Amino acid sequence: MNDTAERLRNLWNELLDHPAGAEDLDFFSLGGQSLIATRLIGRITEELGVQLRLRDVFDHPTLASLGVLVDAARERTRETGARAADDAPADGPVRLAHPPLRPYGAPLAPLQERFWKVERVLPQAAFFNQVMRVDLTGDLDRRLLMSALRGTVRRHDVLRATLEEGPDGPRQTVRPDFTVPVRQREYGDLDEAAREEVIRRAAKAESRLPFDLVREIPLRLRVLRFTATRSAVLVVTHHIAFDGWSRGQLVADVAAHYRARVEGTAAPEPLAYTYTDFAAWQAGHRAAGGMDASRAYWLDRLAPPYPDLRLPGALDDEDEYRSATQPVAVPAAALASVARLARRENTTDFTVLLAVFLLAVASRCGAPETMAAIQVANRRWPGTQKLVGLFSNTLVLRAPIDPAAPFEAYLRTVRAALLEAFDHQDVPLEEVVDALRERDGIDLADLLQVGFALQDPWVPETPVPGGLLRQASGLAVGDDQELDPTTFGLTMELRADGPALCGYVTYKADRYPPDVIKALVATFDGILRTVTEEPCTAVGPLVAEQAAL
Repeated sequence: MNDTAERLRNLWNELLDHPAGAEDLDFFSLGGQSLIATRLIGRITEELGVQLRLRDVFDHPTLASLGVLVDAARERTRETGARAADDAPADGPVRLAHPPLRPYGAPLAPLQERFWKVERVLPQAAFFNQVMRVDLTGDLDRRLLMSALRGTVRRHDVLRATLEEGPDGPRQTVRPDFTVPVRQREYGDLDEAAREEVIRRAAKAESRLPFDLVREIPLRLRVLRFTATRSAVLVVTHHIAFDGWSRGQLVADVAAHYRARVEGTAAPEPLAYTYTDFAAWQAGHRAAGGMDASRAYWLDRLAPPYPDLRLPGALDDEDEYRSATQPVAVPAAALASVARLARRENTTDFTVLLAVFLLAVASRCGAPETMAAIQVANRRWPGTQKLVGLFSNTLVLRAPIDPAAPFEAYLRTVRAALLEAFDHQDVPLEEVVDALRERDGIDLADLLQVGFALQDPWVPETPVPGGLLRQASGLAVGDDQELDPTTFGLTMELRADGPALCGYVTYKADRYPPDVIKALVATFDGILRTVTEEPCTAVGPLVAEQAAL
């Protein structure tokens, strides 16, 4: 086994459940998904000094075949004199020198700029509030836990930054003398139902309380204490400084700082660079034309006309941005069938489920083309995977329907569209929309008719000295619970629930009656059952059959 193979195997074992001696088992059969592939690519860049694309992992899914590809890439690196692994970060973000005791400034990252523009227009809307619930159990030292949080916020400078408009555009200023706002209240030893209701109401209130980003840092806490050994902490953040990936990183870093304080050990190693360092690099990268190719790709790919994905039975009422939900589930047996089909096609469960959802929407509305928006982590640069900050982006996928083609061919079309989109994920969708609006007169709503998400399983609990930090899977809502406003016509969001999946279709309540969404979920279930049993089923008859139900 050569050096590349040994180091790659170590990374493989770190990120996947890889039995010893099973080098020929493929990435997908070991539970590999897009986010794990993103982590693997980042670690390969850090350890071996080569930059891979997501399609490289998908097309070389075994350890042996991926090793051959990485070896060839390393050889090309040596032949062309490109940077080795040790100095590769010079081609990307690098750590800048900052005064430890004085405020320092940085430009906003391109994605942050888009959020800031909306925030300035609708400062009281609280569109971008995010509420993460962390349950604390055990004999935890509250003082040391708050100290650990402060250490984490000091580590991730974007969490202690305020924003302002400057003569050259918006800027963020990192504050050394920050305060994390904390509201605390004792509730006593409530039963589970009463406790969950208290948490739900508090979370709903926090989700509607806007941040003043000019005067406040984009983070606050609400602590609900029930007993000496049980509390719930609502971590409220503004999306301009925080995304879905950041949730797990924040909890992990707080846990690491807490262990260090309790055990008297060293704090976590310094980051390679901070989020504001990344923002400064990315702003310069864009100004130098580094995003031009991806921007051109999206201007071509998202040129109108677009399919009309409004479902039959839609209402003409004025859109007041009210939303509602309809539960959806994928049982364990169905998910196992999805996994088998995904492995056979060298793709992920996400791709199969997305393809089924797209066809379900098409069968209800009769569209000849499918289109949906998805969220991506967008953390391809080495070092970004350890940061708290805003990296996630929205990509819009388009896939035509060939009625004569079997589902497995349509699935390959969706797979190809996904991999192409991942190759061009850096440009904020809103920036592309601005250009399309000026050129073609389109609106963002034209592209956000439908959305789909398969969330990573939540880390159930993080052990710390004396207890546990448990990142809850979400806040309980009833089937008819009105959620925060949505800009999508409808979205389906699924999450792992043991060996099955559960989730919701969230939809605009002013546009769709509940029965319309229930029919969509039934169509999704029917198509999923059919294509996992018979992947060669022709798409045209399949769509027509479901539309007739």
